[in-house]
Amino acid sequence: MSKTPDAVASARKSNMAKALERWNQQAGTRTASLSRIRELGPGAGDSPQQLAKWVARENARALLTRAGLERRIGTWDPTFYAPSEAARQAARPVARLVNAPRPGTVVEGFATGFLVSPSLLLTNQHVFPRYVDAVDCAANFLYERQERGINEGTYFNLQPDQFYFADEALDFCLVAISAQGTRGEALSDYGCIRLIEATGKTLRGRPMNIIQHPDGGPRQYATTHNRLLDILDQGFLHYETDTAEGASGSPVFSDNWELIALHHCGIPRTDAAGNILKTDHSLWNPEGDEESTVDWVANEGTRVSSIIGALKALQLSGRPAELLAQLMEQTADPLAALSVNEAVTVTPQRPGMADRSQNIFHISGPTTINILSHAADSPASIISSLGVAPAEPVSTEPAPAVAALEKTLTFDLDYEARPGYDPDFLGVPVPPPFVEGDQLAQLYRVGDYREHAASARNVPAMRLSHLDDDAPLELPYHRYSLVMNKKYRMPMWAASNADYRPEVRGDARGRRGFGGESWRLDRRVPSRFQLTNSDIYAPAGNFDRGHIVRREDSCWGQPGIDTEYANADTYHWTNCTPQHELFNQESPDGAQYRNRKGIWGYFEGELAEQIEAGGGQAVIFAGPVLGDSCVEQDFGKGPVHYPTRFWKIVIVPKDESRTPELLAYGFLFDQSEVIKEFGLDVQEAALDLAKAFRKQQATLADICQMAGISLAPSIMAADQHKPG
Repeated sequence: MSKTPDAVASARKSNMAKALERWNQQAGTRTASLSRIRELGPGAGDSPQQLAKWVARENARALLTRAGLERRIGTWDPTFYAPSEAARQAARPVARLVNAPRPGTVVEGFATGFLVSPSLLLTNQHVFPRYVDAVDCAANFLYERQERGINEGTYFNLQPDQFYFADEALDFCLVAISAQGTRGEALSDYGCIRLIEATGKTLRGRPMNIIQHPDGGPRQYATTHNRLLDILDQGFLHYETDTAEGASGSPVFSDNWELIALHHCGIPRTDAAGNILKTDHSLWNPEGDEESTVDWVANEGTRVSSIIGALKALQLSGRPAELLAQLMEQTADPLAALSVNEAVTVTPQRPGMADRSQNIFHISGPTTINILSHAADSPASIISSLGVAPAEPVSTEPAPAVAALEKTLTFDLDYEARPGYDPDFLGVPVPPPFVEGDQLAQLYRVGDYREHAASARNVPAMRLSHLDDDAPLELPYHRYSLVMNKKYRMPMWAASNADYRPEVRGDARGRRGFGGESWRLDRRVPSRFQLTNSDIYAPAGNFDRGHIVRREDSCWGQPGIDTEYANADTYHWTNCTPQHELFNQESPDGAQYRNRKGIWGYFEGELAEQIEAGGGQAVIFAGPVLGDSCVEQDFGKGPVHYPTRFWKIVIVPKDESRTPELLAYGFLFDQSEVIKEFGLDVQEAALDLAKAFRKQQATLADICQMAGISLAPSIMAADQHKPG
């Protein structure tokens, strides 16, 4: 165990004593504030400036809510399980801190920490009071209770040699963390919780939420019976919530799941002489009694704005300076860019309350706060005096500042549970493509996987006992499967199930709602067989990372984790091909592309509408044409190939019968002219695929010959583009 117990215990006692002193100093102010809150409601104990800031930020947040970017939550029990999708997302960057796992040893948790940048983790100074205390420690993500037991989660080693900073006064510590887990996992999969410098995120009396690993155990959500008690000028908050030992370093959120503080210690009940009391009202002995016996009356956390203020004063150089700069770049308020007004409606005075007014803050969204206050200093007059104008109706157009909100893709870490392409999706068998002849040797096969799994670390297991080594390996994902071509490092073909029926499209989030692009390797395939960012996409700026299985085609199912996993699975490099932006995007940005449409993206959008109008379900086969039409070029890491031609085969049922007749349509697309000339104009008027994409129509036989694939006879017989 690398941590020094004496140093940690000393730091904890020191922090508790300081917190108790601050708590006692605020006694008079806190009592008056709580009295007003009990009488008048949340916000009655805050300053005019704090009220104005909070109202402005809530109106800005409401604009984003209208754009579908945020979901509010209520309270919920039990505490082991996320009360909402918003809570689950907020919890992904939160980890229990442990001694680095070693073979034959039991991993013990001792605190909580959370990611605040792609490379830095935040916890308390009393958790790691010295550099040496963070050595040989790790962050354990996703350690949580599930229906079938405790999920062990993943481990990422801390790297204090890369970055370590601790502030004793504010009790916070920043430490670097490895980008790769002990089993090869990517830290980027967990996202981060932004440190936003802006104040006005909450008000006294409003609910608060904490995500913690109490006693070093599974993750818990403290979301009930919590409220903010006080905001201290010294840089701390006081609040009521259920926490325990091991909760040090936990994130404290507002009821909007916005980070407002770093939890650092509890405040004990004391007698008149200042002695700490236990829950049985006897005196607590720090030398022999457990902290769990203390009668805690409140908790204290370090304000985010105070932490950022301390970090701004740092003078660093080299790699630590780079890591800190990466963190500080994300501290701007994402709501500040929105133009927001506050609506304050003053209602008639209530009988018997001649000297008071009732002011209802109608936030432009789902929040209404009723505050009774003295007319002389009512929130309405306060906000008016600060120059806040009456609100205009909230536009239903998406807010422009969505990129500032933090959201990452949610990948399913269990590759063995992926169902893959369903050949019976349409009610009759639709076998996926297969390959014969010379190109069979180019495919990633079962034997290749077995060699890879035997020689490499972190290779997900697959159930392949029934397959021969020479069989092409179908890689299953959520909603689709594909086969890789080793020579070209791209999919040979992909087969997917697309469903646009309204009853399975309850998740209305768009691309940004699921998170930004975050492409990842499929560890079932050696990285040398996958074309990645540095190979071509980064140096060749005009190439998009083009999906073969379209993201939107996969995003169906139960809203929440089901659609999250399906969306994220399309962001594997195995599903990616180099596509020029004026080929891939339906309406690409850039003045040089004015009035032009990318044929691939345009086709996919129109196809989705046609599938929805025609019953909602389809099977789609797609892939690049890999062969002589590919172009070989070295972008700095050795020669790679990029395709100039792509194909799609769309198979739909003719009617709604249980065993319908199949209709198959084939299309070929060429991006060579786009690459050469930066342009391909497609008329918008016709929505009929047969008319709008007549030039791209192809017989299935032609596609099979060009793409090097074969199709089942039943599919060939359903070809709607064959002559005659």
